[in-house]
Amino acid sequence: MNELEQLRQQIDSLDRQLLPIFLERMEVCSQVAEYKRGIGMPVLDAQRESQVLKNKLELLAELGYGDDMKNEVYDFFHAVMAISRVRQTRELTGEQDRMRIETILKDRRTRKPNPIVCYYGNEGSYSEEAAISYFGKECKRISAGTFSDAFDTLTNNDADYLVLPLENSSTGTILEVSELLLKHKYYIVGEEKIAIRHCLLGIDGATIQDIRTVYSHQQGILQCGEFLRSLSEVRCEEYYSTAMSAQAVAEKQDLSCAAIASKTNAERLGLTVLAENINNSGVNTTRFAVIAKQPEVDEVCDKISIAFTLRHESGQLHRLLALFARAGLNLLKLESRPIPEQPFAYMFLADYSGNLLIPAVRQVTDSVIEGTEAFTLLGNYRGKEAEDT
Repeated sequence: MNELEQLRQQIDSLDRQLLPIFLERMEVCSQVAEYKRGIGMPVLDAQRESQVLKNKLELLAELGYGDDMKNEVYDFFHAVMAISRVRQTRELTGEQDRMRIETILKDRRTRKPNPIVCYYGNEGSYSEEAAISYFGKECKRISAGTFSDAFDTLTNNDADYLVLPLENSSTGTILEVSELLLKHKYYIVGEEKIAIRHCLLGIDGATIQDIRTVYSHQQGILQCGEFLRSLSEVRCEEYYSTAMSAQAVAEKQDLSCAAIASKTNAERLGLTVLAENINNSGVNTTRFAVIAKQPEVDEVCDKISIAFTLRHESGQLHRLLALFARAGLNLLKLESRPIPEQPFAYMFLADYSGNLLIPAVRQVTDSVIEGTEAFTLLGNYRGKEAEDT
């Protein structure tokens, strides 16, 4: 037997000693959960956990160990407490939290046949392209000039679904759409990804040298910043959408004006393509959200989107992320964004793999709810990644 095998046997022996102690600890945790149930106490006691971790580090010094072990000891007991919390949550998830998920699932519906779909912009926009790709060319479509107007069509029952840009691979999340989604408490029920190939469009007879004003949506301008900086004496003017920018240029019939929009708009409006594929990135892609008043959770859904805030205490985010890792759920996205009404306070937006019809995934989500200060389920739907594979 070589030295490595001897060391592995030693580790196996230590693990055999640890296992009964760990199982005993879990049994005590169950008793704690029962006690909390009786007095209506929540699972998470962040102050207690912080004190326990502090005590363990102090004990390390008392036992004669140096500071070089602090990180390992902290991580070990942090993980043990997180596992204990998951067990307590499973046994003692508050009725209010359980009902939030159960109510959402009870309110779910199947996809509405022959729907009216509202998309952002006007005919020829990338949003319309996403709507056609998701629902088919024959779907009934209406347009909205602003994101807020689009949500109003859903509120007023003028549309059954919205198709709006949610995130761009180059410029990130479209914050206004996320804010409106949270405000209206509607649900993402699907997504579509569209490759963005911006072009510079002018009227017949125009050249790049003629252009002095470029119109486009803010995102279009940001996504083509490098190209625009290569032009001389050109100013950019934000407009409602890329497609509406092209429409405005076609109506102006001014040689000095151009729009950043898709090639489809040039063909539709009789404009000239002055430059193609002017994006900063050659793989510029926008993720569009399909939004409805009710969730549409079924067996093929594999992606969950949430928004949450955390208490301003050390280790809160680490504690939450550990839940996904232990459950084997892939965290697909995590970003923070400022809360306008609260200076230097932040909300987190996250996507992770899972289906809320599966009890284990529901339990993890309950644990996430328990560990957050405020929580909103944005949707459980089939991610485009699954359709592409």
